[in-house]
Amino acid sequence: MDKGNFSVSQRGFTLIEILVVMLIIGMVVSMATLVVSGNKEHRMLENESRKLLAILQLTQEEAVFQNIEIGVRIDDEGYEFRSLNEEELKWEELPQDFLKTRTFPEWLELDYGDLTKEYKLKQDKQSSKPAFMPQIMFLSSGESTPFKLTLKFQQGDDFQYSLESDGLNGITLVEPQDDE
Repeated sequence: MDKGNFSVSQRGFTLIEILVVMLIIGMVVSMATLVVSGNKEHRMLENESRKLLAILQLTQEEAVFQNIEIGVRIDDEGYEFRSLNEEELKWEELPQDFLKTRTFPEWLELDYGDLTKEYKLKQDKQSSKPAFMPQIMFLSSGESTPFKLTLKFQQGDDFQYSLESDGLNGITLVEPQDDE
């Protein structure tokens, strides 16, 4: 063997190659972070919509199970539940924990459509604190009053969820379109 023609080739990465790879990894991580944090608000709205859906579905089932009529009053601040005492013809608080009065997060805007007009008319006729006047009724027969509730952000984002019922077929959650 001729030792003069023997060449040693070194294999490895140069500092420039390592820096380029680190830059690419950094860009991918920062993009992933932006995507996750950008959808945080959308996840919060989805969670609040699904929570309200679950509570309303439980309320509907509770009305059937307990054989009672349950009313729901909704306003800009939140919602409350009462059962109808048919003997005394008055609305009473319910002992179930999931039927307690709840408030909406500050960032949430709820559009409850025609339910608003009816409630405000009845509220204006009261001289002092308005009596409980339900906008949605869940009946012991499993039916409810038809309604549509739209949950969205107060700052005017078009991203929104809707809870709808025709009164006969339960409550459905209408999710935003994936056009974005």
